[in-house]
Amino acid sequence: MELKELLISIVQPICEAEGFYLLDLKVSGSPRKPIFQVFADNENGITLDDCVHLSRKIEDELDFREDLPKNYRLDVSSPGVEHPLKFDWEFKKNLGRELVVKYWIDEKLWRDVGKLVDFSEEQIYLETKHGVKEIKRENIEQAKVKLQW
Repeated sequence: MELKELLISIVQPICEAEGFYLLDLKVSGSPRKPIFQVFADNENGITLDDCVHLSRKIEDELDFREDLPKNYRLDVSSPGVEHPLKFDWEFKKNLGRELVVKYWIDEKLWRDVGKLVDFSEEQIYLETKHGVKEIKRENIEQAKVKLQW
């Protein structure tokens, strides 16, 4: 089993038991000093205290494993605002926010900016300056919260 797959199989159940979703896991650094980056979140958002708590739970498990490098560094954080939305709970959490959505129609990539007014399993509803657009989720390449500066 590849290192990343092994880590996911260890970390995902811990995240779920603590009430979080594992959104991504990255392995970087060197084989002798790997860096494991865990990105977690939930419907209410993840706080710094949550990250510390989750990090300790994960470290408790990783430290006892013989099949993992011992000299690792573990970073647990939120995915950040640049993380693409994928799951229902992420769309629910961002209802009313402005999104940047890239999606495919007839093999052409489109881009729209608008307020997320509703969603279902099949589509999202984006209020743009041209009215409400219904975009099929299967066609979405990427949906991100638009940063307000």
